[in-house]
Amino acid sequence: MHVFSVFVLLNALGICTALFGSNKVPELEKGWEHVTAGSTIKLSHVKSNARLMMPQVSYGTGSQQQAITAYSDAAATKAFWRVEVEGSTRGQPVACGSQIWLINSDTDHGLHSHGAHKSPISGNQEVSGYDGRDTGDVWTVECSQETWLRETPVVFKHVDTGKYLLSLPNKKFRQPITGHQEVCAGKSADSNAQWMALEGYYFSRRSNEAK
Repeated sequence: MHVFSVFVLLNALGICTALFGSNKVPELEKGWEHVTAGSTIKLSHVKSNARLMMPQVSYGTGSQQQAITAYSDAAATKAFWRVEVEGSTRGQPVACGSQIWLINSDTDHGLHSHGAHKSPISGNQEVSGYDGRDTGDVWTVECSQETWLRETPVVFKHVDTGKYLLSLPNKKFRQPITGHQEVCAGKSADSNAQWMALEGYYFSRRSNEAK
């Protein structure tokens, strides 16, 4: 019989300093190293350390759906994403190669892409926040281990179009989201396409131990 526990990851630098008296982020406790189904997480763009977010501003071109950006403030709101995996129970580690949905916890919009529209700055494939549900919301998490591990780079491949989720640090918006990096989808799984799961609310499935 399994029980579910939830662990709140407090690895924003200021919080860790307050709790542990130094700038050193503690190592992940054994059993909590996996990204699991049902967890709500922040995704950090490895190259720029910017968090994937939905600032609740619509694109002025393309689909005119909600913009998706990456922003350098680790404490920014609207940057939590719920990990959904079809057929998985809450707390089950996400296997590499799984098809997943990333749902923004503030708006319930899915991380979405589509081949019909170009991103507004770079002209790559647009990535948006979509309040419906269709196949454009489905991504494959690609990683080198058996399961998706926290604080370890992974890439996300869009199932419908085969493009990779990426952010371009040199492509930034002006008003009203000044300093936000463009997030789009591109052909290459290069350094611009690497993401890590950092802060969040993580579930873990553990067996009861006999006392």
